[in-house]
Amino acid sequence: MGLSAHIFPISYGTLTLTPGLVRLRIRISVHNLHPALEAFTGGHLEMKDAGYEVGLLEAYFKGRLELVSPKGKVMPFKIVNQEIGIEEIVFTLEASLQASKGWRLRNAVLFEQSRRQKNYITLEAEGQRLGCTFDMQHPLLPLSAP
Repeated sequence: MGLSAHIFPISYGTLTLTPGLVRLRIRISVHNLHPALEAFTGGHLEMKDAGYEVGLLEAYFKGRLELVSPKGKVMPFKIVNQEIGIEEIVFTLEASLQASKGWRLRNAVLFEQSRRQKNYITLEAEGQRLGCTFDMQHPLLPLSAP
């Protein structure tokens, strides 16, 4: 009887809303992200000790991980840090946002890799927390203050 790898296509993150700033810390499996980035670039990709090249990540995240205004204007995140682990990479991303009312978060990271991908984000604002699950049917959810 052969064994096969069981892939759990999930990511976890915390999005903190403070006056003027949105900060997102998101954990993604290197085993899922690396093949996605290689498919995105169309070739072999080497991860450096400091992580992936920021321009590549920002290009990959475009349309996948971003804030959307009430009128549909897209605001990308700026990658401010990468923490490289053996099995996961933790990104810290930030965006300036004066008020979150009516804004939404798109989190469609890795949806092209697996139809079962789930991206869990905990929204934190004013000392309260709210859990959100992003999937193929729900890639865009409101930043409703918890």
